[in-house]
Amino acid sequence: MADTVIYDIFKDDFTGSPLWIEAVEGFEQATNRMEELACIDKANDYYLFCVQAGKIVRRMRRKSTRPDEDSGGAPHKKAGNF
Repeated sequence: MADTVIYDIFKDDFTGSPLWIEAVEGFEQATNRMEELACIDKANDYYLFCVQAGKIVRRMRRKSTRPDEDSGGAPHKKAGNF
């Protein structure tokens, strides 16, 4: 209950640049809010950024339809096989 860490929620805009959405107090609340936003807008990636840690602490990727969406090299390899 003593979690006073603020998390910034970002999404990628249409050019792939980060766009700040809002700040939320507490990791669980921020995660829930990010998931809520991602359900409404399934075309964008969402991120939780922790200022105190100085890094992205959670991502929700929605653009890929592949189950291994975190694999950066797979789409290029597959495209080269055609």
